[in-house]
Order: sequence, then C-alpha cells, then structure tokens
Amino acid sequence: MEAVYPYAHTVHLILAIIFLGYVFSDLAVISALKKKFRVETAKEIQQTLGERSVKIFPLVLLFIVLSGGMMMSRYINSEAGLLETNLQQVLVLKIVAALLIVAGVLYNLFTKLTRRPKNIFMQEHFHKLVIVLGLLIVVCAKVMFLV
Repeated sequence: MEAVYPYAHTVHLILAIIFLGYVFSDLAVISALKKKFRVETAKEIQQTLGERSVKIFPLVLLFIVLSGGMMMSRYINSEAGLLETNLQQVLVLKIVAALLIVAGVLYNLFTKLTRRPKNIFMQEHFHKLVIVLGLLIVVCAKVMFLV
C-alpha cells in the first residue's frame, strides 16, 4: 500500500479539484448565466450541462471515494484503531462530510434515473451544501497533520 499511496493521493487531489471546481463554477458562473437568459434558454443550458455532468461526475466521485479509501487505510485500520489519535478523529469528520456528499449525489442520480421529482432542498441548495462540505474536507485534510 505504501508504494501506491502517492499515486492515489495525486489522483484524489486532481479529481477533487475538478469536482469542487465544477460545483463552484455552477454556483458562481452558470447560475449567473441562467439569470441573464429567457426561461427556455436557461432550461436548455441546464439540460445540456446536466446531461454531460451526469455522465462524468459520478465516475469522478467514485474514483475520489476509492482513492480516499486507499489513503484512509493507512491511518485507520485494525492495527492503528479508529479514533485513537487526533488525526484519526479529524479524518473521521472528513469521511462523514464526504459521505454526505456521496449520499446527495446518489440521491440525485436515483431521481434522475427514475425520473422522480427532486426534493426542493436538493434542487435549490445541494451545490451550496457541497461547497461548504468540500471546504470542510479541505480544512480537515490540512488540519489532520497539524493536530
């Protein structure tokens, strides 16, 4: 596992930047664009982006989770324990935040695939929640090695 760790770490960071970058651009740029166009055009923009993102970002998130799991096993395992050190405690907080994002993405995929209506919160605020949780994850990643 030690030999693979640097590669998993690099893949994890690159994909996390892509994932959070897309969510940020959706909040900051795309939402502003949608307000400038007619309702029909804004719906077309959203539909076009949604079709592409539903193909790309579940895979990106899957590889983020897999590479994160590989790295996690270095610090949380049967020998090291679960909540024995401050690093492990912060890492568990980071994992919980990541699992909330994963749960939200799975819910959105489920509604998309089953053509059910999304919960109003998920439709209006999920990307805001992802940005907040993503920032928490980034801070936890830095703080883990300081405590």
